[in-house]
Amino acid sequence: MAIECGVICVVFILLVLIFFRRGDKEWAIATLPLTLLPFADFVLELIVTKLMKVEVTAFAAILVLVCAVVASAAWIGAAMNGLKLKHSKRTAATFIAISNVFNVALAVILIMDIMVRVEQQLEALIH
Repeated sequence: MAIECGVICVVFILLVLIFFRRGDKEWAIATLPLTLLPFADFVLELIVTKLMKVEVTAFAAILVLVCAVVASAAWIGAAMNGLKLKHSKRTAATFIAISNVFNVALAVILIMDIMVRVEQQLEALIH
């Protein structure tokens, strides 16, 4: 899932650049934390595991993903707290909710991918 996470990072970075070009620096800063979880998985899977040839346990990988979700949620909350909204506070609450649902859903998908790989490794050891 490293390539998929890399693509997700690129898409969100493009969104951040669009916000900066429009002059919406606050929204750019609020959107940037959405890259944290996919970037953590990208670095963990592709750079650490494949390129550096470091073996990472399933527990460590899951811990990194959970920490990335927590850090991203805190960063989103802090960024939205400092945002001067032109519309309403409901916009901030909606953005926080949708962002956190995205992060949790992506984390569940990535953790399930890790667990499937662990299951396949265990089956290979048994047979």
